[in-house]
Amino acid sequence: MDWKRGAYPEFEIEDVLVTLFLLKTPKGRKQISEELNLGEGTIRTLLKKLAALNLIKSQQKGHSLNEKGVKVVEAILGLFSEPVEVCSIEDSLTYAIVVKDPPKFKSIELRDEAIRFFAKGAMILCCFNGKVIFPEDNRPLKETLPEIAADLEKLPLEDGDLIIITWAENRIDAVKSAIHVALVLKGDQIPVEIRKLGK
Repeated sequence: MDWKRGAYPEFEIEDVLVTLFLLKTPKGRKQISEELNLGEGTIRTLLKKLAALNLIKSQQKGHSLNEKGVKVVEAILGLFSEPVEVCSIEDSLTYAIVVKDPPKFKSIELRDEAIRFFAKGAMILCCFNGKVIFPEDNRPLKETLPEIAADLEKLPLEDGDLIIITWAENRIDAVKSAIHVALVLKGDQIPVEIRKLGK
């Protein structure tokens, strides 16, 4: 049996956040299912729960955020950005996420979290004096990975921002592992009703 079509409607908070980001424009259930690599039954359950929280509207052209949903997504984006695709590492799909005002962290622990969440690898970087650096030794990223440094310059970075870069075998694992690390840092500030959905 294809596990994607299994009878267990299980999803995690990372799936909830990816769905909310996707629904900034109308999407059908099949499209969301393919984007998240989850069965349609699971997506149906997830959408029902978002509708019960009055965060989405459903129309002929698909599901999308309503006014309350837009406000919730704006609140989340005040904590960290949506994952953005950057130049590939190790021939893998690679995504970056920017965390605003991060708490104290240990880079190695955050990298371990990403790998535990299906990333092949991860890098933790900081914005300091307008440059993206490795926090352990203040080495500028552009000395080792100039292409990725150039991609990150397109993001609205501010001093003190933390940048998480994850890469994985497929797009959704790269995206969700980046979101997972952001949640390790800022998850307690996510609206409580969203946090409850991922349990």
